[in-house]
Amino acid sequence: MRKFVFWLAVIFLFGCGDAKKKTEPSSPDTSLEKRLTEYMQLTQDMDLEKLMDYIYPKLFEIAPKEQMIEAMKEGFKNDELKISLDSLKVDKIYPVFESGKGQYAKVTYSMVMVMEFLDKEELAEKMETIMEGAGEKYGRENLHFDEKTGSLRIKENNALVAAKDKYAKEWSFVSLKEDDPMINQLLSKDVLEKLKEYK
Repeated sequence: MRKFVFWLAVIFLFGCGDAKKKTEPSSPDTSLEKRLTEYMQLTQDMDLEKLMDYIYPKLFEIAPKEQMIEAMKEGFKNDELKISLDSLKVDKIYPVFESGKGQYAKVTYSMVMVMEFLDKEELAEKMETIMEGAGEKYGRENLHFDEKTGSLRIKENNALVAAKDKYAKEWSFVSLKEDDPMINQLLSKDVLEKLKEYK
């Protein structure tokens, strides 16, 4: 259960970036940009408790907030592994649209996830297996293993949804993975269909 909650948190939480971002001309919503900037800073600082105030609240019906915080703390740093984020950058904020009484926007971002393996013994033997698994998920061209530090750097391009609706009184964020069935539990079919229009 703890591993499930950790990976759920990783899947849904990490959309992040810096203040330099492209916005569609019709989109700028200063409250959205302000919340997004704060969210990105908290993500970069790995301030998990405060970060929860920026997560789409409906997610906590699937995994309680306290469990997510605990699982993430253990998952991001344990005896075997330390995970950090680098080169966080928002690429684009798409126009805000309305659905029902809610407002939504797609945001694309890029980052580098750094996985530092703390147990260096036999790491070289395990690394090929790790690279194969990570390569299938992220693409081999997006991986770089630093033998000196025992760190694997993974380049990622992802998307998230900004939402302000009956569940979120202020702009809140959740990762957008179209192939993840759990997103269907969080957002309506109409919202998901509209998000697909933004490429």
